[in-house]
Amino acid sequence: MTENRGRPKQVSTSPVLFLSCILIFLSGCASLQQASTTGIKNISSLNAFDGIYENLSIKKSESEFSSLWNQLNLSGKSDTLDFSKARIGLKAVGKDQIRATWVEGGIEKKSVVLKGKLRDNYFVSRHKRTVIPIPLIYGQLKNNQFQLWLDKDNQLHADRLQNRWGWVFVFLASNDNTSSHEYKRKSE
Repeated sequence: MTENRGRPKQVSTSPVLFLSCILIFLSGCASLQQASTTGIKNISSLNAFDGIYENLSIKKSESEFSSLWNQLNLSGKSDTLDFSKARIGLKAVGKDQIRATWVEGGIEKKSVVLKGKLRDNYFVSRHKRTVIPIPLIYGQLKNNQFQLWLDKDNQLHADRLQNRWGWVFVFLASNDNTSSHEYKRKSE
């Protein structure tokens, strides 16, 4: 009988390394930063966001994907309703939730509850993460998040993070987009 004294035990490091990378990514490495903006309004509660806002961005009003509704839904898909005629109503419904309502011609068409936290005068949404793993062959990670803030003129600003990371065999790819939009308040 032979003994293995003095020989180190062989351990495969590739699964450990792979799982460590996934864990680090999912622990929140990619998130929106609160930029030091001089014109930001001090906010102590989510009620400050209550109001009706234009759906179209002031600077990019031709694009449906930069519409306020699309930013809040964290969706890459276009909506079937007429985005150019819509107004978006925001109403605080708790300590950490805001209800966004699509209003067109005075009629509420649809609504969604946005979950997040008030952090340093920003409403920061929860991450919307998607993981598609097929270990060592294919994988994809998606991370979506937005934050809302008001300037001194009560104009709404939406900053959005879309982060995608994937691999096929040994090839890595990534795509990061961060955008910022401003919306005109129509009423309180």
